[in-house]
Amino acid sequence: MAAPASSQPPTVDARQILDMNYAFTQTAMLIAAVRLHIFTALAKKPLNVRELADYMQTDPQALERLLQGLRMLRLLSQEGDTYRLTPIADHFLVEGKASYIGEDTLAMLDYIPAWLQLDQTLQTGLPYRDLGDRSTAESFYAPRVRDLFPIIYPVAHCTASQLQLPYSKEAALRILDVGAGSAPWSVAFAQKYPYAHVTALDLPDVVEQGQQQTLELGLQDRYIWIAESMDLHPFPPLSYDLIIVAHVLRFISEERAIRILQRLVKSLCPYGTLIIADVFFTKDRQGPIPAITLDLSMLVNTKQGQIRTWCEVASWLEASGLQHARPFHAAGPFPIVFAQKEA
Repeated sequence: MAAPASSQPPTVDARQILDMNYAFTQTAMLIAAVRLHIFTALAKKPLNVRELADYMQTDPQALERLLQGLRMLRLLSQEGDTYRLTPIADHFLVEGKASYIGEDTLAMLDYIPAWLQLDQTLQTGLPYRDLGDRSTAESFYAPRVRDLFPIIYPVAHCTASQLQLPYSKEAALRILDVGAGSAPWSVAFAQKYPYAHVTALDLPDVVEQGQQQTLELGLQDRYIWIAESMDLHPFPPLSYDLIIVAHVLRFISEERAIRILQRLVKSLCPYGTLIIADVFFTKDRQGPIPAITLDLSMLVNTKQGQIRTWCEVASWLEASGLQHARPFHAAGPFPIVFAQKEA
């Protein structure tokens, strides 16, 4: 028998749930605008609906409905019947700019199906895919690593600028970048230390993209790229002053991560530094929100990956032979973890 309806007004409403239900609509509007090159068109000059519709060969009335959605998202502003970009759209969504991240928007078309199978992953224990697997990671990241550069580089640059390492700026550092991708982290340190030389390691198809990135930055003469798996490459002993492992360890198991770190420590010179940049939980594992979200992403996108606390990763470094592993927070939501090798 159904409970009788209460005559009292509800003390809560469904707005929060409804906002979650329809959060995908914001992503869909942004994807449509990027695909239609709306932001790039409006970067040239403000346009009214008909001018923009003629430019894109779309129906003006339908287009205006999308433009109103983008205005609601504060990506466009409106003066009379003319639309122009807001500062955030102008900075991040205009094609051709170094800060353009519209391709990351389009990547959501691939990310969303994995998330929509979260319940199946929980029931079966099988992820949508395994980005910890070499072949899967190579095919997934090769088309994307350059799109990630403008997202990661500002954090890396700020970190490199503020982190005090025991080297002068004139030092001819030997840097190893493991899982380099488009090399945002090693680029930041190479720019801080203009006499440094970088060995960058990643899978073959990813290396091609990284080479193109460093070529466009004019750093190609300071990079040696190695197309090989980090699990197979014989890291030479006592060879590097600085080793960077950025956004790699969360995709793999703890056992595999420790094996790699132990090999890297042997490749580090005395007094050398190893830096791990990644996503970390707080000590109580209750946040931050991006870490909780990405931990679920690891669940659907890897077999053994997960987010850890920086303390857990620091313990791996110390168990591998480094001293005084500690965090350093310069920019972004997460610290890096670094440690030095004694003589």
